Amino acid sequence: MSDVTDFSVGAAGDAAEQIRYLDAVAQLGAQAKDTTFAMQGIVPNSRVLDCGCGVGDDVRAIAARVGADGMVVGLDANEALIAAAIARGVPPNARFITASAESLTFPDASFDAVRAERLLQHLADPLAAVKEMHRVLAPGGSLLAIDQDWQSIVVAGGDRATTRTIVDAFADSLADGWAGRRHREHFVGAGFAQIDSRPFVTSLSFAHAYAFVLESALAAAIQSGRLDRAEADAWVRGLLAADARGTFFYGVTVFLTVAVR
Repeated sequence: MSDVTDFSVGAAGDAAEQIRYLDAVAQLGAQAKDTTFAMQGIVPNSRVLDCGCGVGDDVRAIAARVGADGMVVGLDANEALIAAAIARGVPPNARFITASAESLTFPDASFDAVRAERLLQHLADPLAAVKEMHRVLAPGGSLLAIDQDWQSIVVAGGDRATTRTIVDAFADSLADGWAGRRHREHFVGAGFAQIDSRPFVTSLSFAHAYAFVLESALAAAIQSGRLDRAEADAWVRGLLAADARGTFFYGVTVFLTVAVR
């Protein structure tokens, strides 16, 4: 049992497992990417910064969208992820750098669009990062952030008290397990006035929910001492039985927020 979901600086994550996790998540969300690019007005000649770029899939897609006269920078604090991004290919109008979103080195008004997908939940100081993103945006430029609100996890099929314990432990294990619901707080604090924040629920099958979230949530509950192995095993058996009956359900609220400078 392992936790591959914690990308906070200093977290003891296995890089290879985290890369596999990012690749799997990217496959699930691939169809929505073009929609988010259009929401931000990313067009030919745009200058784009992707904070928390991971292995660079979005950077490569944006590079193709902005064309030869555009530019995209992928930034991540995890050296192993940046190395993997570079190894997978760097378009001529793109570059990858290892750096913190909380202290950007770019001049003011350097970008037309900034993206922070599933990033703020892993930062010690998310407000500082959003302030930096606001600073490097050109007037009229947009910032898009996407984060789960992990306290909102819904699981049908397991013991109720155990489920509450696991959800609490997982939300508390991240730098900011409430990141989604705090988007507007951070955006207002950074100086944005035009903010559109939309919550929606994503649902997964048992196999995907366990691989992407619930195994990590169980690990957090056990490591924090809130749950022992026998209780964890009993909870999983309950989920498996519910899945066999067709009554298992998993969902979590995700917040997508776009703000204009």
